[in-house]
Amino acid sequence: MTSVKQLMDLTEQIIKKAGFTEGDAYVIADSLIQADLNGVSTHGLARLNLYIERAENNALNKTPDLKILNETPSTVLIDADNGMGIVAAKKAMDMIIEKAKVTGIALANIRNSNHLGALAYVTNYIQEQGFIGYACTNTSPIMAPYGGRSPILGNNPFSVAIPYEPPIIFDTALSVTARGNIILADREGKPIPEGWAVNDKGQATTNAKEALLGAVLPMALHKGYGMAFMVEVLAGVLTGAQYGTNLGSFVPPDYSKPLGFGHVIMAINIESFMDKKEFETRLNDLVKMVKESPKAEGVSEIFVPGEIEYRRSTKAQAEGVNLKGSTVQLLKELCQKYNLEEDVLNA
Repeated sequence: MTSVKQLMDLTEQIIKKAGFTEGDAYVIADSLIQADLNGVSTHGLARLNLYIERAENNALNKTPDLKILNETPSTVLIDADNGMGIVAAKKAMDMIIEKAKVTGIALANIRNSNHLGALAYVTNYIQEQGFIGYACTNTSPIMAPYGGRSPILGNNPFSVAIPYEPPIIFDTALSVTARGNIILADREGKPIPEGWAVNDKGQATTNAKEALLGAVLPMALHKGYGMAFMVEVLAGVLTGAQYGTNLGSFVPPDYSKPLGFGHVIMAINIESFMDKKEFETRLNDLVKMVKESPKAEGVSEIFVPGEIEYRRSTKAQAEGVNLKGSTVQLLKELCQKYNLEEDVLNA
């Protein structure tokens, strides 16, 4: 087990050695480690080398000049200058939180961006300031539309976070599974479950390598496809970002063009609609209804969204982070590359 502080210090060092600024290195490291703390290893430090490789191949801007293209009292449009998605998102979040204090609801659109990482990190940041947070993003075309066999849409995740103790956070991709799970299965030489993906001929496959060359399938069939299409409109078309097959490929990596992702981030001021205490009382009542409802056979507890991840994170904060072996190896390779001590990874 590695302590969170040790892992954070090491990850920041790696990112700074790779050429990112100190402030950006903190945000990038924090977002990745928080995913691992929550048990979402597909969006954690396993992704770090992918970001660094994009930067090294001049497909990602390590020192972007974020530009505000348009701004109103309740909205802002930001050009990410082909920088890290989470870096542009941090600027956007800080702006809309201040706007929502005045206007009640504020929304940021981001274009010309890269992979955003776990959206729960974004919405959690907003709820920590006492606002309801929403975020969605388009991604590389990896998902076949309902009835199709070619990757046309991203799995286009969205997240909502509600201020509560512990915070209520929902974060999901709109494919049957996050593509990161298939990437990890391929890296570890494991098969994937049936129904996750098709190969490049549109045939069902349990081979992770074949799945990465084919397409993941939408969750809930036509319903998941419909939601992913709408996110593509909001995050791709409306933001002025790329969309559909115009987007670059994150995995497998294509360094010939920018990813061109778009993001939508929103903050909702609860007090614009009701007293915060009243909201808390009503939300407590709903949570109680859900958690005290009759349980199915064999179920010991009913959880609200984000509760399991919160417990994992709390435990990891106290006991240390248990990274997958493949992730530890990637970090060790980066330490060797940048002449950094890797002792903390042997704990």
